[in-house]
Amino acid sequence: MIDCLKQLGLMENTIVIYTSDQGYMLGEHDYIDKRWMYEESMRMPLIVHFPKAYGTGLRSDALINNTDFAPTLIDIAGGEVPSYMQGTSLKSILETGVEPEGWRQSTYYRYWMHMGSRHANPAHFGIRTKKYKLIFYYGAYYKTKDKIKQDGWGRYDFDTPAAWEFYDLEKDPQEMQNEYGNPKYREIISKLKEELKSKRKKLNEEDGDYPHIQKIIDEHWND
Repeated sequence: MIDCLKQLGLMENTIVIYTSDQGYMLGEHDYIDKRWMYEESMRMPLIVHFPKAYGTGLRSDALINNTDFAPTLIDIAGGEVPSYMQGTSLKSILETGVEPEGWRQSTYYRYWMHMGSRHANPAHFGIRTKKYKLIFYYGAYYKTKDKIKQDGWGRYDFDTPAAWEFYDLEKDPQEMQNEYGNPKYREIISKLKEELKSKRKKLNEEDGDYPHIQKIIDEHWND
C-alpha cells in the first residue's frame, strides 16, 4: 500500500494509520488471552503518518481510547463529530504532540463476559491513570444462574471470588505487586474509587439492571 501511494504521488497527502486489537498474552502474568486489564493486553499500538500536516517523530503519553479513532478521522476530514460519540478527536495531539488542556486523565475498562471463550477470564472493571491502575474483579456473569445457557465456550455459572488489585505503574510497570492492601496508597485508592464510580455513571456502565452484580459491588466496595 505504501509503495502504491508513493508511485501515485499521494504519499504526502494521505493519512496512514497503524493500530490493532488489544495485545494477546502468551504467558505474561501466567495468563493467556487479551481480556485482562493488565498492560500487555490493555494497550494498543497507534502510529499515524501524514507528512502534509504532522511532524516526524512526535510522541505523546496522553491517554487515548479506541473510541477516539472515529471522531479523529471525522475531524481530520473536516466533518462535524456527532455528539453521541463517546470519544474525543486527538487531531491537535497528532499535529503538535502536546496534550491539550482538559484532556482525560483516566480511562475506564470493563470485561463483562465472565469465564467465556475457554480462557476463564473473570468479569472485572477498573480505572487507569498515567500513574496508577485499580481493578475490581466482581466475578459473575451478567445473567442470573436460572437464565444461563451453556454453549460450550465457557463456565458462565461459575462465580469467582470478588477481589481488588491496585498497581503503582511508575514503580511497578510490569504490575507484579498488588498494592491494594498497602496503607501508603489508601488515600489514592479512595480517590480512584470515586473517579471510577463517576466514570461508570457517565458512561452508563452502572449495574442497576443487574442486581446480582450490584450486590457484589456493594458488598465488596470497601474491602
